[in-house]
Amino acid sequence: MKKFFMSLLWVLLFAGLGAMYYYQTTFDDRLEKAVVRSKSIEDKYQDYTDDLHDLDVRLIGQRKHINLNSQRFIDLKTDLNEFKDQHSSDMFYVNTRIDSLASIVEANQTALRGRIDDVDKKVSNLRLTVTQNNIRSTQQLQNLTRDIEKLQLQFTELDTTVVKKKKR
Repeated sequence: MKKFFMSLLWVLLFAGLGAMYYYQTTFDDRLEKAVVRSKSIEDKYQDYTDDLHDLDVRLIGQRKHINLNSQRFIDLKTDLNEFKDQHSSDMFYVNTRIDSLASIVEANQTALRGRIDDVDKKVSNLRLTVTQNNIRSTQQLQNLTRDIEKLQLQFTELDTTVVKKKKR
């Protein structure tokens, strides 16, 4: 039995040594694979870090543009407010001038209306006067015509009486 145990021990020893050798060789392979994988992960990490740095640089550049555009928007808003204020004051000035002009136009219109009424009254009075003068002159003309006719009659009568007296 001693030989059996000894043989078994030798078999177990060789089996253990074989297993250790197998594990050692596979462990080295796994270690090499892990190193290769870690190297690729490190490369990816380095690429990611470089890309992140490039992105940061681009974002800083874009941030500058954003700040510039933001300032431009603020300036435009200020300019727009100034324009609105100027436009409001201009419109107030225009409305004031329009109101003033409207007052002047209304005053002129009132004065013109008064003058037109005066001219209408004068024209009406003139028409009335002309009509009255026309009637008066017509009456006077008729009176004169009658008087002339009377005078002509008297003259003819006088003529006839003078001629008759001369014939005698």
